[in-house]
Amino acid sequence: MVASFLPPLPETSIIASPSLPRLFLDLFWQLGILVVPAFFVTVMPPVLALLTVLLLGVSMGLAVRLGFRSTARGLARLTIGAVFGLGFSLGRALPEWWGILAAIAAIIGGLAGVSTWERRLGLVVEPVKGPSAWGGGEPQLTPEGEPIRTFNHSEIAMGGPTYCDYLFPDGVLLQGLGSSAVFSADGRYFAATAPSRQAWGLVVLDRQQRRVYRCDNSEFWELDTLDLNGLAGRHSPLVDDGARQARLDELLQTARVAELVPVADLWLEPGSYPDAIAHTIECRSADGQHCLTGRLSLPPAFRDLPQPLAPLVSPRYAISVNEQPSGLLMAADPAIVWSSDQRALVCQAQEQGDSSEGDRYWLWHADQGWRALPSPWVKHDVEPSFYWSDVLGLDAHHVRIGAYLDYPRPSLGRHGYRLDSIHGDTEIQAGHDAQGRVQVAEFQLTRMSIVLPLDSEGRRGDAFIETQPLLGGLCAHLTWLTDNHAGMGAYRCQIGDWQLPGRWLLDHRVSDCGRYLALLPFAETMTLATHAVVVDVPARSLLQGPPLWVARVLDFRNGVLSLATIAGRLGQDLEGNALQRFDIPAPPVGSDPSFFHPDERSRLFYNAVELRVTGSQLHSVDPWRQVDRPQVANADGDFIQPAPGGQDAAWLFGSETEYGDSWIRASSPRLGGHLLTASGCALNELAPSMIWSPKGRYLALTRMATDVTELCGHYRGWQLLLLDVQEHTLRVHPQWLGNRPLFERFGNDHVQVRCFERDWAAEDDDDPGSVRSLPLAALLQLPVEPLVCQDGIWLRATQTHLAPAWRALTLPAIGYFQPENL
Repeated sequence: MVASFLPPLPETSIIASPSLPRLFLDLFWQLGILVVPAFFVTVMPPVLALLTVLLLGVSMGLAVRLGFRSTARGLARLTIGAVFGLGFSLGRALPEWWGILAAIAAIIGGLAGVSTWERRLGLVVEPVKGPSAWGGGEPQLTPEGEPIRTFNHSEIAMGGPTYCDYLFPDGVLLQGLGSSAVFSADGRYFAATAPSRQAWGLVVLDRQQRRVYRCDNSEFWELDTLDLNGLAGRHSPLVDDGARQARLDELLQTARVAELVPVADLWLEPGSYPDAIAHTIECRSADGQHCLTGRLSLPPAFRDLPQPLAPLVSPRYAISVNEQPSGLLMAADPAIVWSSDQRALVCQAQEQGDSSEGDRYWLWHADQGWRALPSPWVKHDVEPSFYWSDVLGLDAHHVRIGAYLDYPRPSLGRHGYRLDSIHGDTEIQAGHDAQGRVQVAEFQLTRMSIVLPLDSEGRRGDAFIETQPLLGGLCAHLTWLTDNHAGMGAYRCQIGDWQLPGRWLLDHRVSDCGRYLALLPFAETMTLATHAVVVDVPARSLLQGPPLWVARVLDFRNGVLSLATIAGRLGQDLEGNALQRFDIPAPPVGSDPSFFHPDERSRLFYNAVELRVTGSQLHSVDPWRQVDRPQVANADGDFIQPAPGGQDAAWLFGSETEYGDSWIRASSPRLGGHLLTASGCALNELAPSMIWSPKGRYLALTRMATDVTELCGHYRGWQLLLLDVQEHTLRVHPQWLGNRPLFERFGNDHVQVRCFERDWAAEDDDDPGSVRSLPLAALLQLPVEPLVCQDGIWLRATQTHLAPAWRALTLPAIGYFQPENL
């Protein structure tokens, strides 16, 4: 029974619920203490009323001096009533407004004086506040004065409540508890919150019995005291910081109980550590002549380790071959590869007592024993980032080690001012559906093998790179030749018996079909390539790409090669937008490379360029698509939407999610788009949803405002705009639309738009939305804003200064905006 080891509790607890009659009696008593003295003092003359208040104050002091503190608190309540009586007495004695002012002043001053006198007499006890849930006040000592270790500090979300692990002097380790924690008055119990994104919990440790109680109580966010009366604390300081109390016995009786388990010199909760650790590892050669054995190696003590549970979470094994100790420690799931003749093996391990350098590759040979292999690859920082890991194969002369190149994704999706180095398989955009939704595909990093000679001395160029298999199972070999002055390596490329002419950079990509290999030519004076080359393996031919400043290879699928190129620089004090991604264009390809050197005054602008393999040529892919129907609000990318009859067209570009990052976010609406029509009208801050009128005169547009304040309970709103491309005017509908507007029809007299419940579109979205019909006649009655012609572009009056930027656009879509081409 839980009650058998609890300290005795008083019969009357502060949590006991009084009866309703008792509540009414207490209420009348409290009112009487205030009202009765106020009445009697009110009928006294002001001087006598003042003396009564002073006499009661002196009585409070005498009661405290004689040790009757409860009597003093009762006199304090009488004094407060007398203060009100003094104020009313002055109000009766003085004429008109003077009496009211004197009464107010007497009451306020009297109450302040009584409060000050109570504090000086020690009658007011300030509430005790325990450690904050946001950290910084975790207990550092036990009640006995012994130190407590707190480590692995973290927080819920960004800037949320914190949690950590507690290691007590006797070895008790509690993980993931909140920073607000207290000991009981007698030191037996330790209580801490258990922060969570959903429902908080409460954990109580019985230090004598080494029991842990996990209580389903989400009321406590911060704990103040733990004594015989129970646990006192507060709820969320973000809401009301309301006080909470609970009896300890009631909490423990409904809690989940766990007996702590001794593990080495620790006491742990069951389930908080791996309890099925293998004690031995065994790996035999295929012929059965040799056997590698690993035996679990644990330190004699865990408490003093930086991570006490590390030996259990990541166990190490002392390895031996044929019962001959090696003096090496190996991880629990290593890749152990035997040679083809079964007389040698390679694995990753570290020497016992030396973990500073981590695991290295070790070779064991039946005739020579153990020896460490050098680092598989010596690279320069300017080369692409890549890592190596598991051993893939071993023969008489070489060991093959798996490696991969990073994915250099531009920071804003298809463009950006840096390349984010991604070191894991991820998702990429693989196209659009008819309404512009992003089609997502899996992106696999560029895998390869480092082929390291067994007699390598660890010099640059000792090893070579073996690419992923090409069509027919062949692999291309990249062998280092030399470095230029910037440290960029030049490599020879050989596929079977075919040695490609020229020298190449390390960056490469095998196409998804395996037929093609994308390479970047080496340049003596720079870290960039001046174009890309696609190797057609079956045809044994090289397809040359157009001149570009190529920084990295991005992807190669469905016959389309994606490259990260540099188009220019943008000043550090400027903010890039769709009209001006850079203010200094890159020099012509092949000219002075100093433009690409680091410069604190500006930053490089990276842009994704696509090249399509067509026959024996590489053709640039237009960075926009043509659509034949209205696009959804979360439509991605740049597109051209022709008007009916081909008399006009609308080009939308530069729209992105409100997050402005490189993540795909297929369900999020796009905003901030720029629009240019063939008739010369230019607008910005638009969403992708738009539709032409039947004759191509009007273009209905949408815009999402993220700073709307007049919408009750919302922080954004959608608007409808009507552009007249003949009269060059703009109308803005004054009412807010629903979420994610999608135009369905623009008839001769109505515009139909479908709106949804949410701004974002879930994958399993079952929201059909609702259709709203807007009469065209009513839209044409809206106030008209005439556009202003500036340099041949029709702009809003507040944006005429942007005319040079609109005229400077050089994307190929500009040439498309001609009636004869539509």
